[in-house]
Amino acid sequence: MAGTPLEPEQLTQLVSDLGERGYAVAPALIAIPLVRRLFQRLRAHEEAGALERAAIGRQRDATVEDRVRLVEAVWLDRDALADRELLDVAELIRRAINRQLFLGLFEFEAQYLSYPPGGFYDRHIDSLAGSRNRIVSFVLYLNEDWRPEHGGELDLWADPTAAGAPVATIEPRAGTVVLMLSEEIPHQVRVAAAHRRVVAGWFRVNASTTERVDPAR
Repeated sequence: MAGTPLEPEQLTQLVSDLGERGYAVAPALIAIPLVRRLFQRLRAHEEAGALERAAIGRQRDATVEDRVRLVEAVWLDRDALADRELLDVAELIRRAINRQLFLGLFEFEAQYLSYPPGGFYDRHIDSLAGSRNRIVSFVLYLNEDWRPEHGGELDLWADPTAAGAPVATIEPRAGTVVLMLSEEIPHQVRVAAAHRRVVAGWFRVNASTTERVDPAR
């Protein structure tokens, strides 16, 4: 892997936190040189008009809902070097999760997300309980110039029924990685006052049956 190797201790702690709390936060987990390459990839997509308004749901059930979410997205492409480097890192994380938590994660899919000023995502979970689709969510922040006045923090709650203040609020600092159990951890993105750029991904199990092939996306 040409990108940013992770130390075994980093992986062990990341997955241990995920198993104990349902979420894990690792500041500066991804080295800034790779973060910059990913940021430039996203900027190139933006300039080329390649992003589309992100929807809620998958495939035929996907809908655009401005009241809940304001963000644009494009899928990562393994043929692009920077994307491939990050996907290789995600593969290390997938193996570590399976080794420590026995979740049987089968694959990883990821998007670049571009939140314009005013962009947000209301409280939600990434996968309906029992759907056995997205199991662990992944977030990587790309903005090196983020400042507190820019907003766009990620709030996490302990479980789907939790009310009141979040148990964690994560600043979107470049290189920080967040993992969370997709079926169990509600979260929201606060309104961003500056352009907020992120990679969001999901570790999935193979939900194929004799009657239906589970597509990669």
